[in-house]
Amino acid sequence: MKHVFSYVAGFVPALVLAAGIAGAAEMTDGEKQLYEAAKKEGSVTWYVSQTTTEFADGMCNLFEKKYAGVECNVVRASGQVIFQRLVQELQAKAVQGDLMSTNDDGQMLQLKEQGALAQFAPENLKDMVPVLRDMADKENYWITSGVSPLVIAYNTKLVTEAEAPKNWTDLTDPKWKGQVAVGHPSFSGSVGLWTIMMNDLYGWDFFEKLEKNAPQIGRSVADGHNLVVSGERKVALAPLPLILSDAAAKKAPIAVVYPTDGALLPPSATGILKDAPHPNAARLFENFLLGPEIAEYFSKDYRYPLRAGVPLAEGMRPLDSYKTRSIETTEGISKLPDIQEKFRDTFGI
Repeated sequence: MKHVFSYVAGFVPALVLAAGIAGAAEMTDGEKQLYEAAKKEGSVTWYVSQTTTEFADGMCNLFEKKYAGVECNVVRASGQVIFQRLVQELQAKAVQGDLMSTNDDGQMLQLKEQGALAQFAPENLKDMVPVLRDMADKENYWITSGVSPLVIAYNTKLVTEAEAPKNWTDLTDPKWKGQVAVGHPSFSGSVGLWTIMMNDLYGWDFFEKLEKNAPQIGRSVADGHNLVVSGERKVALAPLPLILSDAAAKKAPIAVVYPTDGALLPPSATGILKDAPHPNAARLFENFLLGPEIAEYFSKDYRYPLRAGVPLAEGMRPLDSYKTRSIETTEGISKLPDIQEKFRDTFGI
């Protein structure tokens, strides 16, 4: 695996891969044909903001283990950075990536409307959790490649369970002044959707009150999580898998609050670029994302597996056991530019 570029480094997954997992499932005839074609291309380049750098590296390692002879190159950055990089490549007619994974499916819709995506229905779609499969594009221009609810994290050494915020509006309580961390909607796709959700629920007054608490504004949604783990901030907007994984595997002083007014449920999406330099390797990789190896990899790291019948990690709550909210793709596209501008004006960053 060649690690091409990384903008934000996240946590190192506390996950020891069992020997032989990657080769556990035998290839179907269609998979074998794709593999043979991919070997002739030699590599696949994956643009990704969906996961942390180290987690994406782990996924590539599994891919290379199963499909020897096809190198997996990771290009990892925050959502808006990756998207702008791709937009520039499209404008220059010099696309270098083969496929992209993002937490903002609005980006996929924009690429589809520009004619920049290729249609492909992976063979493994048939084995997906139905509700996750149905969140994807109906014309097969992108798949659902993950779901990572955004919740509230708190440092257990600095905050008791009773003291911890119970809902999003609690973050504006003056007692949290100088102790809150959030990402930036101009850099993180999922933070952009969260900002839209909060504005829809409470109006911009929520952010004006939050600004008075002098929050730490990062770029990636993972930044707040890292600040809570280090104790530099007491509470933060953070992805559920990072919190659960660090708490269980690393024994980090971090715990989760499922907000009573609803966790944001942003579906991650993966699409193949129409002008991909390695189209067969891209199709093989996209199908692999929905396969048993990645489902098990997700589950072991406290992520929701995409494949039906794969058990959740111990202590992980089913999606239907707490309140979640989603933002429609078209709504996200139409509202995001104004939201980003208002955020910059309010927080001065």
